[in-house]
Amino acid sequence: MPQPEDLLAALDPEQREVALALRGPVAVIAGAGTGKTRAITHRMAYGVATGLYEPTEVLAVTFTTRAAGEMRGRLAALGAPTIQARTFHSAALRQARYFWPQVYGTEFPEIISSKFSVLGPAARRVGLHGDTALLRDLSAEVEQRGLERVHVLE
Repeated sequence: MPQPEDLLAALDPEQREVALALRGPVAVIAGAGTGKTRAITHRMAYGVATGLYEPTEVLAVTFTTRAAGEMRGRLAALGAPTIQARTFHSAALRQARYFWPQVYGTEFPEIISSKFSVLGPAARRVGLHGDTALLRDLSAEVEQRGLERVHVLE
């Protein structure tokens, strides 16, 4: 693990300010390519290096799988490989899997990887035979009705 001061050495003044703000939430608002991810990963690694953060209690959450992977790589390079970096969906799913048995007393339900694996057979059962475009249209219709809170049979 690098020394805490070594983690700050390569940061510009704005990034350093983010990295040093170890208590409470911090909003980093800046344009693309300005070093937001760099500042945030250094903040987490600096918190671990100073002993203020326990790495197993830190979770970096982002929007894309690619960004989460990039964060994991950066955190490992900064000496904090055990900090988890996940997408919002991945973090939520992990929590749901963990708490489900405690709350409901049953195993976590199966999550299908593609709605088309359910929609295709259902369409065929009601006599609709079509290609991927038809399934996409059906899927969009079901989703739209859900958004409008319209029952599927209406």
